[in-house]
Amino acid sequence: MIDLRKTSGLPVKLDEKAFKLVFKDTLPQALPAIRTIQEMKEVLLDKSVATPKELYFMYRGVSLLKDSPKIEKNNLRYDITVIRGGLLGKEFMKTAGHYHPGLFPELYEVLHGEAWCLLQKSSPEDFQIITDTILVKAKLGEKIVCLPGYGHILINPSLSKALVTANWVSNQFSSDYSLYQKAGGAAYFFEKVNAEIKISKNNFFKQISEIRNVIPNPKIETFGLKKGKPIYELLKNVEKLKFLNQPKEFDFRDCFREL
Repeated sequence: MIDLRKTSGLPVKLDEKAFKLVFKDTLPQALPAIRTIQEMKEVLLDKSVATPKELYFMYRGVSLLKDSPKIEKNNLRYDITVIRGGLLGKEFMKTAGHYHPGLFPELYEVLHGEAWCLLQKSSPEDFQIITDTILVKAKLGEKIVCLPGYGHILINPSLSKALVTANWVSNQFSSDYSLYQKAGGAAYFFEKVNAEIKISKNNFFKQISEIRNVIPNPKIETFGLKKGKPIYELLKNVEKLKFLNQPKEFDFRDCFREL
């Protein structure tokens, strides 16, 4: 068992062999929604891939009992996701990808492993034109702000180690997976070819911007974010999470540092 208390701020452990979480103390045990290979076929580069059967595990609405009323009052939801290591054919393990309706952003934190987050923005006139593409590489304790108006996927670049992320998001909408399904995946595919990483464009799109490589800003005062400080603790100053429901009131330009 890997103890995630220090990185998450919650009494939770990871059973890395089973890719499952074990909740302790006053944290109610939750059952995960499991994303299967069958559900992911539409967004894979190689659609003949049949294993592994279970790819990632989404624990939605996690919280200490005492915090539930405050979270609900502020229209928020806290989730933890476990993404297994390995490959999907030659592709790195990844999530299905989704957009948020309107301008709702999302806040991620790496609790275990390393995360690559591919953000993409579509032209409002033509979904097949991607006007901005950002690859965020985040390590343990770092935060990823998924910008308003951008779709995103998470990628686990490890061949063996699980990636565990936590996220805060507004509970005022449902994620839209349909655009990634129609496109057959994200703007780019990431593959392991021998000892190299191959990045190729998705031919569904008419036009795709070149990838901007960034890392998370280690400290974002406006949102109360600091590397190594669990985002769950933002409940103590819940106003810092207001940007998740009122993004038009905030400036997102300091979320990343260009490489």
